Amino acid sequence: MQGLTALLVLVTVLVLLPAPTRALHRLNAPASRARRPSVGGIHLARSAGRRLGIIGGVVAVGILVSTSTGPSVVVTALAVGFVAMVVVGQRARASKRRAAAARRATVIEACDVLAAELAAGRPPSAALEGAATVCPDLQVASAAAKLGGDVPALLDLIAESPGAEGLRGLAAAWRVADESGAAFALITERLAESLRAEESIRRQITTGLAGTRATARLLAVLPIFGTALGYAIGADPLTFLTTTPPGWLCLALGLTLTTLGLHWTDHQTKPPWESHTHPHPPQPT
Repeated sequence: MQGLTALLVLVTVLVLLPAPTRALHRLNAPASRARRPSVGGIHLARSAGRRLGIIGGVVAVGILVSTSTGPSVVVTALAVGFVAMVVVGQRARASKRRAAAARRATVIEACDVLAAELAAGRPPSAALEGAATVCPDLQVASAAAKLGGDVPALLDLIAESPGAEGLRGLAAAWRVADESGAAFALITERLAESLRAEESIRRQITTGLAGTRATARLLAVLPIFGTALGYAIGADPLTFLTTTPPGWLCLALGLTLTTLGLHWTDHQTKPPWESHTHPHPPQPT
């Protein structure tokens, strides 16, 4: 019984979790393969087919369990799996935000190191190697600089990763320095100052939105206290929720509304730089 419940919870979480994001794998992909627009569609189709297969397996297992042990086990397992999915999703989004903030900090530090190395008279390739010791994302670009590769193009590609958007400015500075012979050290120093000012604005906005997110999460866990209160006054809410059709309806509506509330709050409190139309915060004055 417990093993089947755990299996249902695990499969449910695997179905509902978002697919892993595509990182810098295109750096190692052949150019001809990267130019084919159908690869992304094939990837999405395979992912959708795999998820549909897993959902079918969940339904089949649920039917087998419900016919042998009763529907309450299936309802409980699906509810626990759904709650686990929501919790893991919230933690994953928070972890991504923290990782992006840490990456932005390393990009700013790398620009400082690069500007100092260039001001000391080192060539750009050697200065980029020194910056790569601070920011691991620059290691590929540093290797390309030693081999005479297209460093700005690689920097633009790396900048697609969350938190590495500042490298687009470094790519533009590299192009300007190559094409016009401008002072690369001065441009990089000003870029680092601009990125640091932008990060200060990001932190102010994030701090202002933290209270709203915390309130939404607190409201999401209030039903747990309501269930405990029901037991305190002598009721049995979990039995009602997992063994009766009206309880199933209430449970489904409650979980759905809670999830929609969390997603709506995340959408309303999404910082402007996380959207596609406003990838960067306002420029400091």
